[in-house]
Amino acid sequence: MKKVLIVLLSIFCVLFTKAQNSVISSNEKLDYEIYYAFVTGAHMTLQTNQVTENGKTLYHLVAKGNTVGLVDKIYNIMEDYETWCDPETLKPVRALKNVRESPKYIRYITYQFDHNKQNVTSSHSGTHSIPQECYDIVSACYKIRMLDLSNLKSGQQITLNTFFGEENWPLRLLYVKTETIKISKLGKISCYKFIPVVEVSGVFTAKDALSIWISADQNKIPIRAQMSLMVGSAKVDLVKYQNLKYETGFKN
Repeated sequence: MKKVLIVLLSIFCVLFTKAQNSVISSNEKLDYEIYYAFVTGAHMTLQTNQVTENGKTLYHLVAKGNTVGLVDKIYNIMEDYETWCDPETLKPVRALKNVRESPKYIRYITYQFDHNKQNVTSSHSGTHSIPQECYDIVSACYKIRMLDLSNLKSGQQITLNTFFGEENWPLRLLYVKTETIKISKLGKISCYKFIPVVEVSGVFTAKDALSIWISADQNKIPIRAQMSLMVGSAKVDLVKYQNLKYETGFKN
């Protein structure tokens, strides 16, 4: 369970487009619950705010997760990822990572992005070169919603360049199909289903141990992720949403 929260905070951050933002509002909030072996083990939120810095309007994107209940007594994990980005392109200007795993492990790292020079400076590991189109883990999470997913074909692969874990990390997803799933607290909804593609011995291959569902409506919000573990499974479900720009596709 110690690594599950970290993975689930990042699995939604996976697609790429150059379109301008016409989907994401400046005051959204998405609430999730993470279940492990039928026990609620953690809570997670994704939230947007609009701020002004040096006369420039930015979106402040926040992804937070923390263990709860019995799982919290065992692992005591808190994850806080924040990004300040251009509200139209979602390219990050700066970001921070604040992680606590029990009192013994605390890591606070800041990142400064310079897209003109194509580099990012980490307070932990120094300056790194990045691709021209590059996102951090949080801004990538919202980038998916600026992509037209309606014309995807089964087996089509989509790639996003990100800087994560102190290195460039090309995220790849394989589109599986569109299907209707049921979320216990919200109802049924049509979703695009994806599985990640990972590199094994120099070859990229799809791994169905992790599945991701994105709503097939105008909002294209993360609805569910499910991960098979060595013992049992972990699942994250949307349980509440606020201030979305469009009506959702949920039905009873």
